[in-house]
Amino acid sequence: MLPPTICDEEFAGRQSLFHRAVYAGEPFVFDDVMTRFWKPPTGCVAHDHGLIHARGAWHLFVLSNELDLHVKLVDAVRASDWETAKAAPYTVGDRHLSGLRLTELAEVGFVLTEPYDEWGTLAHTNSFVFPFDGRWGNIHCAMSREGQRLCIEWSDDLQTWRPDPDNPLWAPPDWAGGTTVCKGPCVVQHEDRWLIYYNLNLAEGTSTVALISTTDFKSFEDHGPVIKFPNQYRGTQGCESPCVFIRNGIWHLMVASGDSWWHGISNRPDGFMGAQGIQSATAGGVYDMGPFHVGKVVEHDGQWWMTSSYKAEHRWRCRRDRRVAFRGENEDEAGLCEGLFISRIEWDGDRAVLVKPMEREIP
Repeated sequence: MLPPTICDEEFAGRQSLFHRAVYAGEPFVFDDVMTRFWKPPTGCVAHDHGLIHARGAWHLFVLSNELDLHVKLVDAVRASDWETAKAAPYTVGDRHLSGLRLTELAEVGFVLTEPYDEWGTLAHTNSFVFPFDGRWGNIHCAMSREGQRLCIEWSDDLQTWRPDPDNPLWAPPDWAGGTTVCKGPCVVQHEDRWLIYYNLNLAEGTSTVALISTTDFKSFEDHGPVIKFPNQYRGTQGCESPCVFIRNGIWHLMVASGDSWWHGISNRPDGFMGAQGIQSATAGGVYDMGPFHVGKVVEHDGQWWMTSSYKAEHRWRCRRDRRVAFRGENEDEAGLCEGLFISRIEWDGDRAVLVKPMEREIP
């Protein structure tokens, strides 16, 4: 295991308080805590996204292409019609927007304008942008008929991106049992290493958040899964879009699975699962925060924020109104056209309490 950021004894005390607060709480209601900050062009989705404040402005990188392209890609992939899939990719590169405020974002362009080589011929998505060694990196999911891989592009100005010649930088490891799922990267710098969390399915039938680390983005150490979920019949099938961050010595993991957005804590970057001791108040685990999806947590000027798409809320509303569509169909994806939403986090110890911001309060 990777070393702890606070000792086990201190963590046990904080975890006990966290557990009691969570036990007494309820999942949050989407409309009670979320305010929309960006709506995509008509007919386009707003899905997986990355958010960074740099050079005095906000930068949003978001999967946002025409919804109708999604049907063509899904139908072609399910039929193993790879030539058609290549000709009509759902997304070539994530949309890039920038502005002084999240409610005033303007179009910059796309991260990539065309596919390159075999990896990425069907999709480039899940952009996670971060500074590294005087430039910017963007780790994302690339997809071909062979499945998914993690690739990286580099930029000096956040506008022009160049593929790394060694792409793909990471493939599903042999011990994963032949999975094609390798997506949703989240990058955290910790001390002298870069931790890359990503979604990886296993042959045993579980969907995981796995972890690799690097110092140079050339060689990687594999730390294996940090948490596992069973596949879900309703909502998001596998776990998706992990969001990991550290606050006051505690590691936080948030991730979508099924209908819900789950949250767990640890004092180690890879310690979100483990054996249960006799003290049930300090047992590890996760809890359901509510119907959120592809969330991101960012700190800005001392305030914490959490974003979400509308997908999980839309699915709940479809079931309530008896407008049920199967996963991946147009009606199921249509809620993504509602845009991206944000909530302010007010911390109760280590528990994230979501509060609905007024539009003028959004940074």
